[in-house]
Amino acid sequence: MSRRLLLLCSVLVACGAPQRSGLASNEAPSSRAVVAKAEFPPAPALRIPEGVRPTGYAAELTVDPKSPTFEGVVDIALEVSAPASVVWLHGEALTVKSASLEQAGQSIPVTLGRAEAPWLGFSLGRPLAPGAARMHIVYQGAASSSETHGAFRVEEGGDWYVYTQFEPLGARRVFPSFDEPGFKVPWQLTLHVPAGVMAVSNTDVEAESEEAGGGKVVRFARTQPLPSYLIAFGVGPFQVAEAGPAGQKHVRTRVITPRGRVAEAEYAAKVTPELLARIEDYFGMPYPYEKLDVLSVAHHSGAMEHPGLITFQSALMLAPPGADSIDRQRSFAIIQAHELGHQWFGNLVTPSWWDDLWLNESFASWISLRIVDGWQPSWQAPLEQMKVRGRALNSDRLVAARHLRQPIASVDDISSAFDGITYGKGSSVLTMAEEWLGRDTFRQGIQRYVRAHAGGTATSGDFLSALSAAAGRDVGPVLGSFMDQGGAPLVSVSLDCTGPAPRVTLRQQRYLPLGSTGAAAQSWKVPLCLKYGVKDQTLRTCTVLESEEATLPLPGATACPGWVYPNAEGAGYLRAHVTGKAWEGLKAEGLKHLTRTERMALLGDAQALAEAGVLPTAEALGLLSRFKDSDRMEVMTSQSLLDLARPIVLRTDAEREARVRLVRELYGARARKLGLVPGKDDSEDVRLLRVQLTQLVGRVGEDPVLGAQARVLAQKWMADHGAVAADMVETVLSIASVNADAAWQAQLLQALRTEKDWAVRDRLLTALGRITRPELIRTQLPLLLLSDEFDPRETIFSVVAQTSSDYRTRDTVYAFVKEHYDALAARLPGELVRGLFFVTDGYCDAEHRAEVSAFYRERSQHAEGGARSLAKILEAMDLCIAFRNTQQASTSAFLAQPRQP
Repeated sequence: MSRRLLLLCSVLVACGAPQRSGLASNEAPSSRAVVAKAEFPPAPALRIPEGVRPTGYAAELTVDPKSPTFEGVVDIALEVSAPASVVWLHGEALTVKSASLEQAGQSIPVTLGRAEAPWLGFSLGRPLAPGAARMHIVYQGAASSSETHGAFRVEEGGDWYVYTQFEPLGARRVFPSFDEPGFKVPWQLTLHVPAGVMAVSNTDVEAESEEAGGGKVVRFARTQPLPSYLIAFGVGPFQVAEAGPAGQKHVRTRVITPRGRVAEAEYAAKVTPELLARIEDYFGMPYPYEKLDVLSVAHHSGAMEHPGLITFQSALMLAPPGADSIDRQRSFAIIQAHELGHQWFGNLVTPSWWDDLWLNESFASWISLRIVDGWQPSWQAPLEQMKVRGRALNSDRLVAARHLRQPIASVDDISSAFDGITYGKGSSVLTMAEEWLGRDTFRQGIQRYVRAHAGGTATSGDFLSALSAAAGRDVGPVLGSFMDQGGAPLVSVSLDCTGPAPRVTLRQQRYLPLGSTGAAAQSWKVPLCLKYGVKDQTLRTCTVLESEEATLPLPGATACPGWVYPNAEGAGYLRAHVTGKAWEGLKAEGLKHLTRTERMALLGDAQALAEAGVLPTAEALGLLSRFKDSDRMEVMTSQSLLDLARPIVLRTDAEREARVRLVRELYGARARKLGLVPGKDDSEDVRLLRVQLTQLVGRVGEDPVLGAQARVLAQKWMADHGAVAADMVETVLSIASVNADAAWQAQLLQALRTEKDWAVRDRLLTALGRITRPELIRTQLPLLLLSDEFDPRETIFSVVAQTSSDYRTRDTVYAFVKEHYDALAARLPGELVRGLFFVTDGYCDAEHRAEVSAFYRERSQHAEGGARSLAKILEAMDLCIAFRNTQQASTSAFLAQPRQP
């Protein structure tokens, strides 16, 4: 799942059903499933007890997209390994109407003894004996119009659609089931749907026939063994773009869209077979499933890798012909490579339990950029991986951050596992492992792992064993040191040329920013390669730093090196601290000898060292001028150094103006030269640089020239969406919203009320979220988030996330959330509620820290992933306060230097 986050009460109340799993309130108990009157065992704490497991499902659902409920019947083939008097299943927001159980041709009385989400506990009239059995359950569920998990409904273009999203815990909202990844068995799905709609699922349609009353029944082929979270279906008046036979087995490949949008699937249909062929080649085996559909889903949080039916957020997957942007195309291709990589890593081989989720997501994130790099070298995928690495290291600096392989002790831990550590740190650690072991060896290990566990489940130990067998050495101690503990190593390097031959001393400890409560005395087994310059030569040597300190000779160094850099290609998952003359030489001479990935890593390290108090912020910020005219990726990376000034310069008008001047001095001339209108001969890289640089200068630098241009172009776009290049629409609208007036806000809102296209709506919402006047934000938040006029599944990201990240509007958003928290939490999908916590991002003072802690402490216990999210927010505030207190003088001195606007 690309990664990237359930309240069905309103629907259930509307249809007269109780709010929790149980018998329907308007039905008499069935003779086959009666309510227990005696004492019943307590529900399991987390996992289904051993003794009874599924061997297959046959599920039959009656689904009408216009209806808020669906009817279900499921038959579960069971294998009993020990006598059992109770059968526990997962079931949430389901109304059980009847249940029965048979073994050896004999019926066994069944009592629904407990129905408390997420559990359904069935007591048996006599114990099950070891052997096979079959359970039959008739029930009702809800297809929500306010959620994005389980089965949910969306209205688009006057048509209703039903979609599903089960990872991690949504299947239990649709099927009474053993909803854990280790229960991997075949599924047979049958759907009863209205006439005139199309039903799609993981497998091909096996049979379809009309039913009395005008509907039809669609039976899908039996799946290969799958866990419940990978089952998916969609129902609605879809249209299909054929992508042609794809892969070594020439499987049928289609892109499926809502009615009227099939022309927007052109790019997705073109690139999906190309990517699939490259991934098949990497694994050395064909795509393992019988067909490949890619389904557009409104309100999806990203994408999901269901075998045979990959689902995608509409705005990521579709674009009108002639109005597509480079950024969207690249995003789709990278995410599609991620989802296709899952077909082997996650689907064909599935983790046994959620603590090994990293095996899924880390690998898919890693391989997506590896595949794209071979497919489109001009996209510079290794530099994108450096951005991923930088974000992961930033997350990992927190003591509250998860371990990569984090033990799962609660349902909340499962929700929290889908984070930047799992995706970003994991893919970065795999990048390091590949560089250490060599690409061919690493690939052999991957192929060995997949072949050994195809069709089943596996663990981290299985993965490490396969890599070790391919490498001919035990890789477990090295990778385990990054998997099973939090944080990242800070490796310091000092050069010693006093002896007969030059050498370096390497020291490691945990990287800790100012204000951290973590313990520095932590160590890893760190693979790293050093580069160093001797006269006109650039040399290299590699090692594994296994101890707290080690001395390493520098082969080939006939004289004292002028510079040293300890992280060749930026491949190591570490922070590097080059000290003394080696650091001065690196800045003066070595930079021109570093690769682009190495320069990006160095810039990230400079920021991290300043945040740790090791490097004065003035020295770190001084690097900005060296990179302002570099290529796009380096410019974007160097801009992150500007964040060093944010906690200090956003307190007074004078300090804010100093930051504005700094942005204009560094990037203003280049941004104005690029302008807001692409040139005919611009390369893709220049077009992407224009998007990012003009947005920075136009918004953060508040450049009046770009602001005036943006307002003119924005009005043209409002009248004609083809008047602004697709690449530049979001940038133009965002800059136009800086200091915009009520008339602009009203224009955006009126357009949003009538616009049907999801991509255009997203741009309008982004523009609303970029408005900087607090009084306007104060009027639009209730309208967009609390009124029935707009769907909060659509507005929450574009509005709250955007406005809370701007110091001009943060207080307004935070005050609104505090005042209306309960109403907002009730309207938002459960997995999105913790997003309300992050409106406090950017506060950097003790008063707000205390207030945020008090307000969210109790509320965090009732939001999915809330406790860990709050802990990370509060720790980040502590670090920010300590950083500001230590580095304020250095930053202020740097900003006070005379600058030309």
